[in-house]
Amino acid sequence: MERLITLGFSPHRIETLPLAEKLMKEHDIIILEEPYNELFFSFLENKISLETYVENNDFWFPNFVKSTSLILKNLYNQGKKIFQIEPYLERILLIQNKLAEGQTPEEILQDSKLKEVYHIENRAIGKLLDYYKTSLENDFSKIIEAVKVFSKADAERFRLRDKLRAKAILKILPERGKVYVEAGTIHIYLKKLLHIYLGKQWKIRHKFLLEDYFKPLTGKSWIFPPGELLTLRYILKRKEDPQTENLLAARSLIYIKIIPKEELVPSEKELFPHANKELKAIQMVNKLSFNECATLYKELFFIKDPDKAKKVVKNFLKHQKINP
Repeated sequence: MERLITLGFSPHRIETLPLAEKLMKEHDIIILEEPYNELFFSFLENKISLETYVENNDFWFPNFVKSTSLILKNLYNQGKKIFQIEPYLERILLIQNKLAEGQTPEEILQDSKLKEVYHIENRAIGKLLDYYKTSLENDFSKIIEAVKVFSKADAERFRLRDKLRAKAILKILPERGKVYVEAGTIHIYLKKLLHIYLGKQWKIRHKFLLEDYFKPLTGKSWIFPPGELLTLRYILKRKEDPQTENLLAARSLIYIKIIPKEELVPSEKELFPHANKELKAIQMVNKLSFNECATLYKELFFIKDPDKAKKVVKNFLKHQKINP
Protein backbone atom coordinates (compact mmCIF):
# COMPACT_ATOMS: atom_id res chain seq x y z
CA MET A 1 0.00 0.00 0.00
CA GLU A 2 1.42 3.39 -1.00
CA ARG A 3 2.16 6.44 1.09
CA LEU A 4 0.56 9.40 -0.65
CA ILE A 5 -0.38 12.90 0.53
CA THR A 6 -2.40 15.07 -1.83
CA LEU A 7 -2.84 18.75 -1.05
CA GLY A 8 -6.02 20.07 -2.61
CA PHE A 9 -5.49 23.82 -3.06
CA SER A 10 -8.82 25.54 -3.32
CA PRO A 11 -10.85 28.55 -2.16
CA HIS A 12 -13.85 27.76 0.05
CA ARG A 13 -16.43 28.08 -2.72
CA ILE A 14 -19.43 25.92 -3.60
CA GLU A 15 -18.19 25.65 -7.19
CA THR A 16 -15.11 23.71 -6.05
CA LEU A 17 -17.02 21.01 -4.16
CA PRO A 18 -17.69 18.52 -7.00
CA LEU A 19 -13.95 18.63 -7.79
CA ALA A 20 -12.99 18.24 -4.13
CA GLU A 21 -15.42 15.36 -3.66
CA LYS A 22 -14.00 13.49 -6.64
CA LEU A 23 -10.47 13.83 -5.27
CA MET A 24 -11.41 13.00 -1.66
CA LYS A 25 -13.04 9.75 -2.81
CA GLU A 26 -9.62 8.56 -3.97
CA HIS A 27 -8.16 8.84 -0.46
CA ASP A 28 -8.52 6.95 2.82
CA ILE A 29 -8.10 9.96 5.13
CA ILE A 30 -9.47 13.49 4.70
CA ILE A 31 -7.88 16.33 6.66
CA LEU A 32 -9.97 19.49 6.69
CA GLU A 33 -8.59 23.01 7.07
CA GLU A 34 -10.65 24.01 10.09
CA PRO A 35 -10.46 23.87 13.88
CA TYR A 36 -11.88 20.87 15.70
CA ASN A 37 -15.64 21.18 16.19
CA GLU A 38 -17.42 18.59 18.32
CA LEU A 39 -20.76 19.41 16.69
CA PHE A 40 -19.38 18.53 13.27
CA PHE A 41 -18.68 14.97 14.37
CA SER A 42 -22.05 14.81 16.11
CA PHE A 43 -23.56 15.62 12.72
CA LEU A 44 -21.48 12.95 10.98
CA GLU A 45 -22.67 10.39 13.54
CA ASN A 46 -26.36 11.38 13.15
CA LYS A 47 -26.57 12.78 16.68
CA ILE A 48 -27.68 16.22 15.47
CA SER A 49 -29.18 17.60 12.26
CA LEU A 50 -27.34 19.68 9.68
CA GLU A 51 -29.51 22.66 10.62
CA THR A 52 -28.50 22.35 14.29
CA TYR A 53 -24.82 22.16 13.34
CA VAL A 54 -24.98 25.26 11.13
CA GLU A 55 -27.20 27.29 13.47
CA ASN A 56 -24.86 26.74 16.42
CA ASN A 57 -21.81 28.05 14.58
CA ASP A 58 -20.95 31.41 13.04
CA PHE A 59 -19.89 30.52 9.50
CA TRP A 60 -18.85 33.10 6.91
CA PHE A 61 -20.14 30.96 4.06
CA PRO A 62 -23.11 28.94 5.39
CA ASN A 63 -24.16 27.55 1.99
CA PHE A 64 -20.63 26.25 1.42
CA VAL A 65 -20.62 24.64 4.88
CA LYS A 66 -24.00 22.96 4.29
CA SER A 67 -22.97 21.51 0.93
CA THR A 68 -19.55 20.44 2.23
CA SER A 69 -21.02 18.78 5.31
CA LEU A 70 -23.39 16.65 3.24
CA ILE A 71 -20.53 15.50 1.01
CA LEU A 72 -18.34 14.70 4.00
CA LYS A 73 -21.13 12.79 5.72
CA ASN A 74 -21.51 10.61 2.66
CA LEU A 75 -17.76 9.96 2.58
CA TYR A 76 -17.75 9.26 6.34
CA ASN A 77 -20.49 6.68 5.83
CA GLN A 78 -18.28 5.06 3.20
CA GLY A 79 -15.60 4.53 5.82
CA LYS A 80 -13.35 7.52 5.17
CA LYS A 81 -11.54 8.88 8.22
CA ILE A 82 -12.06 12.63 8.63
CA PHE A 83 -9.98 15.01 10.74
CA GLN A 84 -10.27 18.73 11.41
CA ILE A 85 -6.75 20.09 11.80
CA GLU A 86 -6.04 23.81 12.10
CA PRO A 87 -4.07 24.36 15.35
CA TYR A 88 -3.47 28.08 14.83
CA LEU A 89 -7.18 28.87 14.59
CA GLU A 90 -7.92 26.54 17.51
CA ARG A 91 -5.49 28.54 19.64
CA ILE A 92 -7.04 31.82 18.49
CA LEU A 93 -10.45 30.54 19.62
CA LEU A 94 -8.97 29.44 22.94
CA ILE A 95 -7.39 32.87 23.47
CA GLN A 96 -10.69 34.58 22.67
CA ASN A 97 -12.53 32.32 25.12
CA LYS A 98 -9.99 32.99 27.86
CA LEU A 99 -10.27 36.75 27.33
CA ALA A 100 -14.07 36.48 27.42
CA GLU A 101 -13.80 34.62 30.73
CA GLY A 102 -11.84 37.51 32.19
CA GLN A 103 -8.26 36.27 31.91
CA THR A 104 -5.66 38.97 31.28
CA PRO A 105 -3.19 38.89 28.36
CA GLU A 106 -0.40 38.40 30.92
CA GLU A 107 -2.11 35.23 32.21
CA ILE A 108 -2.64 33.91 28.69
CA LEU A 109 1.02 34.50 27.82
CA GLN A 110 2.02 32.08 30.59
CA ASP A 111 0.85 29.28 28.27
CA SER A 112 3.77 28.56 25.92
CA LYS A 113 1.43 27.12 23.25
CA LEU A 114 -0.58 30.34 23.14
CA LYS A 115 2.25 32.84 23.54
CA GLU A 116 3.62 32.80 19.96
CA VAL A 117 0.16 32.77 18.41
CA TYR A 118 -0.95 35.66 20.63
CA HIS A 119 2.04 37.82 19.68
CA ILE A 120 1.84 37.14 15.94
CA GLU A 121 -1.92 37.58 15.76
CA ASN A 122 -1.79 40.74 17.84
CA ARG A 123 0.92 42.18 15.59
CA ALA A 124 -1.00 41.36 12.40
CA ILE A 125 -4.19 42.94 13.75
CA GLY A 126 -2.21 46.00 14.85
CA LYS A 127 -0.69 46.44 11.39
CA LEU A 128 -4.11 46.02 9.81
CA LEU A 129 -5.50 48.78 12.02
CA ASP A 130 -2.51 50.95 11.09
CA TYR A 131 -3.36 50.39 7.43
CA TYR A 132 -6.99 51.41 8.00
CA LYS A 133 -5.85 54.63 9.67
CA THR A 134 -3.33 55.38 6.93
CA SER A 135 -5.89 54.65 4.19
CA LEU A 136 -7.79 57.77 5.32
CA GLU A 137 -4.80 59.97 4.50
CA ASN A 138 -4.14 61.60 1.14
CA ASP A 139 -0.70 60.07 0.64
CA PHE A 140 -0.78 57.03 -1.66
CA SER A 141 2.87 56.13 -1.01
CA LYS A 142 2.21 55.95 2.74
CA ILE A 143 -0.86 53.78 2.10
CA ILE A 144 1.23 51.41 -0.03
CA GLU A 145 3.85 51.14 2.71
CA ALA A 146 1.08 50.33 5.22
CA VAL A 147 -0.23 47.60 2.90
CA LYS A 148 3.24 46.08 2.65
CA VAL A 149 3.86 46.24 6.40
CA PHE A 150 0.55 44.49 7.07
CA SER A 151 1.26 41.95 4.33
CA LYS A 152 4.59 41.08 5.99
CA ALA A 153 2.87 40.62 9.35
CA ASP A 154 0.19 38.52 7.66
CA ALA A 155 2.90 36.41 6.03
CA GLU A 156 4.39 35.61 9.44
CA ARG A 157 0.93 34.56 10.57
CA PHE A 158 0.58 32.23 7.56
CA ARG A 159 4.06 30.76 8.12
CA LEU A 160 3.18 29.87 11.70
CA ARG A 161 -0.24 28.52 10.69
CA ASP A 162 1.35 26.23 8.13
CA LYS A 163 4.11 25.15 10.50
CA LEU A 164 1.67 24.24 13.28
CA ARG A 165 -0.63 22.47 10.84
CA ALA A 166 2.17 20.48 9.21
CA LYS A 167 3.39 19.25 12.59
CA ALA A 168 -0.16 18.33 13.64
CA ILE A 169 -0.64 16.37 10.42
CA LEU A 170 2.52 14.36 11.16
CA LYS A 171 1.00 13.17 14.42
CA ILE A 172 -2.07 11.55 12.88
CA LEU A 173 -0.55 9.99 9.76
CA PRO A 174 -1.00 6.22 9.50
CA GLU A 175 1.83 3.86 8.66
CA ARG A 176 0.62 3.84 5.06
CA GLY A 177 -2.33 5.11 3.07
CA LYS A 178 -3.67 7.88 0.87
CA VAL A 179 -4.27 11.19 2.64
CA TYR A 180 -6.12 14.21 1.27
CA VAL A 181 -5.25 17.57 2.85
CA GLU A 182 -7.58 20.49 2.24
CA ALA A 183 -5.70 23.80 1.93
CA GLY A 184 -6.42 27.34 0.83
CA THR A 185 -4.55 28.44 -2.27
CA ILE A 186 -2.18 30.70 -0.32
CA HIS A 187 -0.83 27.81 1.79
CA ILE A 188 1.99 26.90 -0.60
CA TYR A 189 4.40 26.91 2.34
CA LEU A 190 2.51 23.98 3.86
CA LYS A 191 3.56 21.77 0.97
CA LYS A 192 7.18 22.86 1.36
CA LEU A 193 7.08 21.96 5.06
CA LEU A 194 5.53 18.55 4.39
CA HIS A 195 8.30 17.88 1.87
CA ILE A 196 10.88 18.81 4.50
CA TYR A 197 9.27 16.65 7.19
CA LEU A 198 8.09 13.69 5.09
CA GLY A 199 9.64 13.91 1.64
CA LYS A 200 11.75 10.79 2.06
CA GLN A 201 8.92 8.63 3.42
CA TRP A 202 5.84 9.90 1.56
CA LYS A 203 4.99 10.95 -1.96
CA ILE A 204 3.62 14.50 -1.71
CA ARG A 205 1.70 16.04 -4.58
CA HIS A 206 -0.68 18.93 -5.01
CA LYS A 207 -3.68 19.81 -7.14
CA PHE A 208 -5.30 23.19 -7.71
CA LEU A 209 -8.92 22.10 -7.84
CA LEU A 210 -9.89 24.75 -10.40
CA GLU A 211 -6.98 23.90 -12.69
CA ASP A 212 -9.29 22.61 -15.44
CA TYR A 213 -11.07 25.98 -15.46
CA PHE A 214 -7.98 28.20 -15.38
CA LYS A 215 -5.55 26.32 -17.66
CA PRO A 216 -7.51 26.63 -20.93
CA LEU A 217 -7.99 30.36 -20.26
CA THR A 218 -4.58 31.31 -18.85
CA GLY A 219 -2.19 28.41 -19.34
CA LYS A 220 -1.73 28.27 -15.55
CA SER A 221 -3.17 26.04 -12.83
CA TRP A 222 -4.16 29.03 -10.70
CA ILE A 223 -4.05 32.81 -10.91
CA PHE A 224 -3.33 34.62 -7.65
CA PRO A 225 -4.82 38.06 -7.05
CA PRO A 226 -2.19 40.77 -6.44
CA GLY A 227 -2.63 40.93 -2.66
CA GLU A 228 -2.04 37.19 -2.30
CA LEU A 229 0.97 37.37 -4.62
CA LEU A 230 2.44 40.07 -2.40
CA THR A 231 1.85 38.05 0.76
CA LEU A 232 3.25 34.91 -0.87
CA ARG A 233 6.46 36.76 -1.68
CA TYR A 234 6.87 37.43 2.03
CA ILE A 235 5.74 33.95 3.10
CA LEU A 236 8.32 32.33 0.83
CA LYS A 237 10.92 34.99 1.73
CA ARG A 238 11.59 36.07 -1.85
CA LYS A 239 14.33 38.63 -2.44
CA GLU A 240 12.91 42.09 -1.80
CA ASP A 241 11.90 43.98 -4.93
CA PRO A 242 10.31 47.33 -3.98
CA GLN A 243 9.06 48.11 -7.47
CA THR A 244 7.24 44.77 -7.83
CA GLU A 245 5.93 44.87 -4.26
CA ASN A 246 4.67 48.43 -4.63
CA LEU A 247 2.83 47.55 -7.83
CA LEU A 248 1.23 44.45 -6.29
CA ALA A 249 0.16 46.46 -3.24
CA ALA A 250 -1.32 49.19 -5.45
CA ARG A 251 -3.21 46.71 -7.63
CA SER A 252 -4.50 44.91 -4.54
CA LEU A 253 -6.21 48.12 -3.40
CA ILE A 254 -8.14 48.27 -6.66
CA TYR A 255 -8.85 44.54 -6.75
CA ILE A 256 -10.55 44.48 -3.34
CA LYS A 257 -12.90 47.25 -4.47
CA ILE A 258 -14.14 45.43 -7.58
CA ILE A 259 -14.40 41.84 -6.37
CA PRO A 260 -17.81 40.69 -4.99
CA LYS A 261 -17.88 39.70 -1.32
CA GLU A 262 -21.11 37.69 -1.26
CA GLU A 263 -21.33 33.91 -1.62
CA LEU A 264 -22.19 33.01 -5.22
CA VAL A 265 -24.03 29.80 -6.14
CA PRO A 266 -23.14 27.98 -9.39
CA SER A 267 -25.78 27.50 -12.08
CA GLU A 268 -26.04 25.62 -15.38
CA LYS A 269 -25.15 28.83 -17.22
CA GLU A 270 -22.19 29.61 -14.94
CA LEU A 271 -20.49 26.69 -13.22
CA PHE A 272 -17.69 28.79 -11.74
CA PRO A 273 -19.12 32.22 -10.86
CA HIS A 274 -16.44 33.16 -8.33
CA ALA A 275 -13.54 31.99 -10.50
CA ASN A 276 -14.97 33.81 -13.50
CA LYS A 277 -15.34 37.12 -11.65
CA GLU A 278 -11.99 36.79 -9.90
CA LEU A 279 -10.13 36.03 -13.13
CA LYS A 280 -11.69 39.03 -14.90
CA ALA A 281 -10.88 41.28 -11.94
CA ILE A 282 -7.26 40.08 -11.82
CA GLN A 283 -6.84 40.56 -15.57
CA MET A 284 -8.31 44.05 -15.26
CA VAL A 285 -6.07 45.29 -12.43
CA ASN A 286 -2.99 43.70 -14.00
CA LYS A 287 -3.30 46.28 -16.79
CA LEU A 288 -2.86 49.14 -14.33
CA SER A 289 0.39 50.92 -13.55
CA PHE A 290 1.27 52.16 -10.08
CA ASN A 291 0.28 55.74 -10.91
CA GLU A 292 -2.99 54.61 -12.50
CA CYS A 293 -3.83 52.71 -9.32
CA ALA A 294 -3.13 55.87 -7.32
CA THR A 295 -5.56 57.82 -9.51
CA LEU A 296 -8.25 55.13 -9.31
CA TYR A 297 -7.85 54.69 -5.57
CA LYS A 298 -9.09 58.23 -5.00
CA GLU A 299 -12.06 57.70 -7.33
CA LEU A 300 -13.02 54.37 -5.73
CA PHE A 301 -12.49 55.25 -2.09
CA PHE A 302 -16.11 56.00 -1.21
CA ILE A 303 -17.68 53.43 -3.58
CA LYS A 304 -18.96 50.39 -1.69
CA ASP A 305 -20.67 48.50 -4.53
CA PRO A 306 -18.16 46.26 -6.40
CA ASP A 307 -20.18 46.51 -9.64
CA LYS A 308 -20.07 50.31 -9.54
CA ALA A 309 -16.35 50.21 -8.76
CA LYS A 310 -15.76 47.83 -11.66
CA LYS A 311 -17.54 50.20 -14.04
CA VAL A 312 -15.27 53.03 -12.94
CA VAL A 313 -12.17 50.90 -13.64
CA LYS A 314 -13.55 49.77 -17.03
CA ASN A 315 -14.27 53.35 -18.05
CA PHE A 316 -10.81 54.40 -16.90
CA LEU A 317 -9.17 51.67 -19.00
CA LYS A 318 -11.24 52.66 -22.03
CA HIS A 319 -10.24 56.28 -21.57
CA GLN A 320 -6.62 55.16 -21.41
CA LYS A 321 -7.26 53.27 -24.70
CA ILE A 322 -6.56 49.96 -22.99
CA ASN A 323 -8.84 47.03 -23.77
CA PRO A 324 -10.55 46.22 -20.42
